Amino acid sequence: MLDLRGETDGAPLATYTFTFDLTITDYANASIYFPLYDQITPLVNLNIDYNPIGPPPTVGGKATLDMCLYDGLGSQVAYMEVTIDDGARAAPGRPDGMYSVWHGAGGNTESDHLDYDIDLDYGGRPLRMRNGRMQVLPGIDTAQLRMVVLPGMSYPVYCVPTPLTLRTPRVPASTKAAGYYQGELSIKVVLPPSSP
Repeated sequence: MLDLRGETDGAPLATYTFTFDLTITDYANASIYFPLYDQITPLVNLNIDYNPIGPPPTVGGKATLDMCLYDGLGSQVAYMEVTIDDGARAAPGRPDGMYSVWHGAGGNTESDHLDYDIDLDYGGRPLRMRNGRMQVLPGIDTAQLRMVVLPGMSYPVYCVPTPLTLRTPRVPASTKAAGYYQGELSIKVVLPPSSP
């Protein structure tokens, strides 16, 4: 409140009231957080196993990766856009939208890659993440939240839990080269251009 006076000790001539709404932001620290990999890039085993019971014997597996998204605003944005891709390398015989890991010896045939799907759990509902395609997560400002302390920060913040499930469908073992497979994923999150 501000009083306007004609003289220093005089009666107020008018009173002005101002209301301020302050929003504290932390956009510089918006991040994709992997709680089990606090300071390093996650290295995820797809848990591929060999099942000799057939016919034919098969390989396949399932793995999970805990992930949490922080918008720099205490999870108050209306939505986030998430894209996951594996570099878009052509994989012969790979179903549309799937991801691949590649045999360590190289090669570019169908037997040289294992394909997998990714589901992102958002609010208890699995969303299929298609390779290289953006998925909108609506209602971030009303989503279930999780309190975490992000690397490099000394105070807790709220992020949105979005764990990933990486699922490799079972395929005949004879159709894949024996050995070590590896690949990379990149995860990109885009915030709305205007936020509260």
